[in-house]
Amino acid sequence: MIIESYIRNRDWNGLSHHLNAVSNAEFRRLQTVMRETVMPRLANAEFWETYLHLLMFRRQAFLPCVLAAEGLAKTDTLDFDCQEAHEVAAWLQANSPESMPKIVRMMVPVLTNAQQIEGLFRLFAFHDERECVAVLVRESTPHAYYVLFNVLRRAADNHQLLVAACLAIMKKNDDMSFNMASLLRSYFDLNEIKSTFSLQIEPYELSYIEQSYDNFLHVLKGKRPRI
Repeated sequence: MIIESYIRNRDWNGLSHHLNAVSNAEFRRLQTVMRETVMPRLANAEFWETYLHLLMFRRQAFLPCVLAAEGLAKTDTLDFDCQEAHEVAAWLQANSPESMPKIVRMMVPVLTNAQQIEGLFRLFAFHDERECVAVLVRESTPHAYYVLFNVLRRAADNHQLLVAACLAIMKKNDDMSFNMASLLRSYFDLNEIKSTFSLQIEPYELSYIEQSYDNFLHVLKGKRPRI
């Protein structure tokens, strides 16, 4: 595939000329090919370098290509701290800072552990607690809930945000989400949350939960703390 040869050879000028030369219909096809076929085959550094040049060529068209990082996330080879990733963030900060939260919202669902989500937030300077909560409450995975728990711990003085997060989680109406809501109600003393949960957490157990992800996960699954 000619478009892949440009990438393998780091021929970014050749890639740009090729993309400029194709018809609109072919360009739309290549957007899909790039996202679904070409970029999932790239190693971490290649992925970020290619993504940068695609953004520089036509940001709006290729922004969703970040979803191709799902394979790297699943093999735990996705690195947000490499130079190439930081070059992407620096270019976006200088040229399209409004795209950074869009990338965060797209990427969180394809990430597979808490460290990846935290790395994503760091890379794209996604630190506002309300924005973090708004993204994380949409997910129902243990690792997203763990990051959410830690974000809310940092925002412990924002009672309104704590309650809103708990209520949003309860609306999902599944066992893990109800356990998460019970955990939040107990941990943050959200007494206005009146629902009855099957998971009951004693005050002396709260420090156990915050000690590690494994402890958090144990309780999130509805098990008694191992104290």
